Amino acid sequence: MKTAFTITKIINIVALLFLMLGAYGYAITGLLQVIAALLFVRLFPRNKLIYVYFGLVITFFLIWDGEFDWVLALPLLLVVFLTYIIYNQKSKPPSFLEAEWRNLAIINYEVEPEILQEYLPKGTELDLWNGKCYVSLIGFMFENTKLLGCKIPYHGDFEEVNLRFYVKRLEQDQWKRGVVFIKEIVPKRALTFVANTFYKEHYQTLPMRHGIQAKNDGLEFTYQWQLNGVWNTLSVETAKKVSEIEIGSQAEFITEHYFGYTKYNENTTFEYEVRHPRWQQYEVINHSVAVDFESVYGKDFGFLKTQQPVSVFLALGSEISVENKKRINFKTKTS
Repeated sequence: MKTAFTITKIINIVALLFLMLGAYGYAITGLLQVIAALLFVRLFPRNKLIYVYFGLVITFFLIWDGEFDWVLALPLLLVVFLTYIIYNQKSKPPSFLEAEWRNLAIINYEVEPEILQEYLPKGTELDLWNGKCYVSLIGFMFENTKLLGCKIPYHGDFEEVNLRFYVKRLEQDQWKRGVVFIKEIVPKRALTFVANTFYKEHYQTLPMRHGIQAKNDGLEFTYQWQLNGVWNTLSVETAKKVSEIEIGSQAEFITEHYFGYTKYNENTTFEYEVRHPRWQQYEVINHSVAVDFESVYGKDFGFLKTQQPVSVFLALGSEISVENKKRINFKTKTS
């Protein structure tokens, strides 16, 4: 009899425990559901159905007083409704990265094509302008940066300086014009981690600073980064007049490349698209470059320290988006 009483007691305790867990599970499921809805609002604020969903959630809490069991069916209906909203969302998914690129100081150098062959991603070829090959040193501002539609605290505004060259890739009888980065320098470690991990880029984190100064009747834009205790500097002085970038000009060639390519290995290339409208430019009056190219970018580019730029531009920039990457694999030939 005592054993039977003990078993009955254990069964009652287990049953009570399951009831408690069931209640907690009900609450946790509801919480996760509301969190998912809040994230959806963040990504698709114009979807009116999501606000109907929140109205129904509030209604549930207003009418539920523990007396009407049928009300408990409402959360299940809300799950079905939220699922319908998510899977019928017709807006495009958020870009991997959204931001504004502002005040792009672009310093251009003519180089021998052979120097860049080692860095050329599989499936691409050098993109020349009037038969000449260029690399560009570019300093600019990232502003209002969002990752997958969300702002990251303390990572919204920052400087970037990069060294890049120009390539093209033939796909379905059309040329895609893009850039390859030798190195991209930013002041935030998290940015370096994300870019190098997900896009296989060549980011480096260094102390950086920038400045915009009114000077005579124009402006001076300065970008600096510190390596081995030494500040590298590029600055561009401009007039305040803004003009369109001419079609067929070198400035158009430099700025109108809308894909990024990364050499992952000898048989794999990563491709991503960068979207932005045509840019305007300031008239450049003067410039200054004090960069230890060999220390920053390696021996292959050390000669740029003593080479004069062939052109300098200051583009105003715009809002941009970086779309999710595509992996391109090339089969190795077998004999």
